[in-house]
Amino acid sequence: MIELTLPAGSLQAALHAFAGGADAVYLGLRQFSARKHATNFTFDELARLKQEAVRQDKRIYVTLNTLVDDRELDGTIAILRRLELLQVDGVIVQDLGLASLIHADFPSLPLHCSTQLAVHTIEGVRELQRMGFSRIVLSRELTLKELTTIRQACPDVSLKVFIHGAMCYGFSGLCMASHTITGRSANRGECAQICRTWFSQTESDSTERHGFFFSMSDLAMGSDILRLRDIGMDSLKVEGRMKSPAYVRFAARYYRMILDGETDERALSIAKDELDSQFARDAGGGWTFSYGKEHPQENRHTPPLTTVQYPGHKGTAVGNIRHLGVGPVQSVIVVTLVQDIAVRDGLMVLEDEASGMQNPVRFGLSKIIQKDGRETFVGKSGTDVEIPIPPGVEPTIGSSLYRVSRHDLHVPEINESSLQPFRYAYVLEITIGTDTLRVQARGLPTWIPTGIGQSYALDIQQAKSPQQPQQNLEKVFSTPGEGLVTTASVEIINESGLVDTQVFMPLSQLKEIRRNWYDYLNTEINRYIDARVPMEISTPISLPVLPARKRISPLSDSPIPWADPEKILRQLRSGMQVETLLATIGGQIYLPLPPVMFGEQTLFDALDALIEHVGQSIVVGLNNIGQLSWARRHPEIPCFADIYLYMTNRRAAQMLVDSIPNIGGMYGWIEREYLDASGWPCYPSQVGKDFSIPLFISRNCYRYDTLKLPCEGCPRNGSWKIEQNGRPYRVDVRNCVTIVSEQPEEQ
Repeated sequence: MIELTLPAGSLQAALHAFAGGADAVYLGLRQFSARKHATNFTFDELARLKQEAVRQDKRIYVTLNTLVDDRELDGTIAILRRLELLQVDGVIVQDLGLASLIHADFPSLPLHCSTQLAVHTIEGVRELQRMGFSRIVLSRELTLKELTTIRQACPDVSLKVFIHGAMCYGFSGLCMASHTITGRSANRGECAQICRTWFSQTESDSTERHGFFFSMSDLAMGSDILRLRDIGMDSLKVEGRMKSPAYVRFAARYYRMILDGETDERALSIAKDELDSQFARDAGGGWTFSYGKEHPQENRHTPPLTTVQYPGHKGTAVGNIRHLGVGPVQSVIVVTLVQDIAVRDGLMVLEDEASGMQNPVRFGLSKIIQKDGRETFVGKSGTDVEIPIPPGVEPTIGSSLYRVSRHDLHVPEINESSLQPFRYAYVLEITIGTDTLRVQARGLPTWIPTGIGQSYALDIQQAKSPQQPQQNLEKVFSTPGEGLVTTASVEIINESGLVDTQVFMPLSQLKEIRRNWYDYLNTEINRYIDARVPMEISTPISLPVLPARKRISPLSDSPIPWADPEKILRQLRSGMQVETLLATIGGQIYLPLPPVMFGEQTLFDALDALIEHVGQSIVVGLNNIGQLSWARRHPEIPCFADIYLYMTNRRAAQMLVDSIPNIGGMYGWIEREYLDASGWPCYPSQVGKDFSIPLFISRNCYRYDTLKLPCEGCPRNGSWKIEQNGRPYRVDVRNCVTIVSEQPEEQ
């Protein structure tokens, strides 16, 4: 049965997700969450939610999906120990070093790949399987055909896909816009949402076009999720840890109805309207169902995937504006309704601006006047009504009236006070001596020493009547009080010299022992949770120092910092010299691979042919996890970790050294100017301050989706200049993939 997973930015959101029909929730803690500004969870809240999930047979996935340096990596150990005690159902990870730590030291925690790893190919999925991941959250950019191909090629791993919510313009994990412009890294949970801000472009006639050029429409698959179920996807994911509990509940309810086979179209329409009233931009099937092409040379005819004029919440279109009456005190519009509306609903109209953008005007509905002049509380679908709007507002005749909130749609807060915390269940071994009780814990996580226990003095006597020591001890020790653990079972070893039925143990002393035992046990567990682990020191190896990153970018396609092997091969076969296409330094030819490769096997075939054609010393830069398998198949070719593999800490570096035998260097984490490489297996090369990494890499075509130009006659390539707040940028389209980069003004 396919799983429905909802976001939980708070405990209330998680409880409403379960109430709405979600099978699972994913959530973040106060640290290492890619949604740093969500409410997120304390461990106490997580423990209480876990117990509720157990009661309802639901699942909880915890996100630790940011990049971390060495100091922070050490800080995750205490968090992982607590997550192991809580037996969460999966940990969602981006950082390769953190993934290595979990796989090696916390094998009971299922390892899930975050979409921040930008996995969109068969080899990418297989590589993560090799690293110990049991579930892969695939990139949003994949079409249904591509998802089907990956599913068929990778049948033995769980695959998860997004079905609803906001979409990023750039590939998740590869987006550097926020870091470059504001210093806030999306890879650190601090995305400034640059893609939702406006830019300007000067046209050939010197007029300026303004718009939210990189604002994506939302994903809303609706009943198409059944096609994902049919191709064998394992889990469906709704985006939105920053959304309200009401949004989460209505999203869960709507998609649960679809998965459960609801056929009443009116009921589905009502459920969808409830969801959209919480938050909805212009929406569609995303790349999966609305991209409109499966082959690079196909033309698209589907609606653009961007919301260039207005990037915000529209809710539901409830009517068409037929007439506008503008007055100094109050304006009115006459609307033909396509849905019922009611007084106190929140409405919105959009005013067209000379810049090409739209200005949202929101207002509460205070009055509805019917065609006969009488007021009504509810305006009915199919009727013409007159409603007041703020003075001076002039929406375009023929445009839509939107309902952005409903007066009658509220979800009550779910009582949290009755939720009990989950406790890790262990085996209690009790040895009855002649005058002592030896208590030991078994079955605890491996980072707690085996045989942890205490001995207590006990006045053990021969009973005057038959006793049941097993039942007596189970009853006493089954009440753990406050703490992290509880007794799953009690095993008795009788060394008192008395038969079991003769053993008398004073109840008051047993209760005192129980209190002392649990105080001791919880103190010890907390001590081991916080215990520092000596930093492992890798055996150092000597790797070449790579040139400053700007120097090895291809010469033939500036400012794009990677090479297209197919294009380079065509140019070489046409007679061009490799020295004019690729950087050659110290007799070595540098070939950095693209971080996005939808035609994975075609790229690898072209790369093999290119290397054979050149017949010289080529060094290949790896920019996607799916490229590691190619490197292992070609041990004769030196390869280096390029800027998008994010060598953030010593474990990530060691993972790369262990993964490929022909490692020829690595660049340090590009978002950190300085990295302390103590304990690393090798010293990372510096990227260099003069290197400018692209802001966005997107499957959206700027020409088609932003400029609204047709595919017919398009060479699949192009360049444009844009600016924002006086800063110039360059937009390049290569094979329908858009790359946005900084551009110095003199260029």
